Amino acid sequence: MKRTVVSTVAVVLASLSLGACMTPPGVQGRGFYNAGNYLFASDAFTEDIREHPRSAIAWNNRAVTRVRLGDLNGAIRDYNRAIELSPDDPEIYFNRANALVSAGLYDEAIVDYDRAIQLNPFYARAIFNRGSAYALAGKPDPARHDWQAAIGLEADPYAKSAMRRSTGLEAATASVASTFTSPPAAQPTTAYTIAPPPPPGTAPGAVPLPTMPSAVAQAPSSQPAASPQAVDSRALTTRAISRELDGDHAGAVQDLNAALAIEPDTARREAIARMLRLLDTPR
Repeated sequence: MKRTVVSTVAVVLASLSLGACMTPPGVQGRGFYNAGNYLFASDAFTEDIREHPRSAIAWNNRAVTRVRLGDLNGAIRDYNRAIELSPDDPEIYFNRANALVSAGLYDEAIVDYDRAIQLNPFYARAIFNRGSAYALAGKPDPARHDWQAAIGLEADPYAKSAMRRSTGLEAATASVASTFTSPPAAQPTTAYTIAPPPPPGTAPGAVPLPTMPSAVAQAPSSQPAASPQAVDSRALTTRAISRELDGDHAGAVQDLNAALAIEPDTARREAIARMLRLLDTPR
């Protein structure tokens, strides 16, 4: 397989960001996050959760920060809670799917991408990242189909260009793109937000709590807690993928080699080794 699979994972991870529309309690945490002070950001978002325990955006913001810290188990638990509070928000499923991809839980991630796409059929980045999850799960045909479909749907020329570069694909063929209709003119682009704030006048806790689908909600809880070495390895792997997307190939290889040297889990070591081989495979 081409090394483009690694770059598509970078698109998955690069899609994680804090919501543009923040409630006032989240401003401090967002400032820390944007400055790269993720430990302080996590503490600030934890305080937001204490003050607003039924705010989906607070749980999502801490989850995003935990991903950056390498605490994937904690992040997924926070996303689970956010989905309980806001079960019809496609972006929360999208963000949790990205975390599941980082954890190597590709089938579970595909389920979440499916749900995000059901809620927003024009969610090009969710379709694209689902293709990345398919590719990592060893299913190249549905991966290529999703990539082509997403490229055909994506309205942002910069995002479209990044998708083409990361996959090596040209513009989507008419036969694939024609299976989708153009989004309405007012369709917002929301791939870089988390949960939207509640409607004006809605008090925290006004949303009833539904039952989570057990097949998705219970999967992350079965994962063992990460050791300090594994957390460091995941942080290095995440940075390596981001570096590759930014064009810093040498830096990406350096980070992956460092992650490989300290990763204690055999399965993750094999995954990192595969990523290194993919990076070194010419297009």
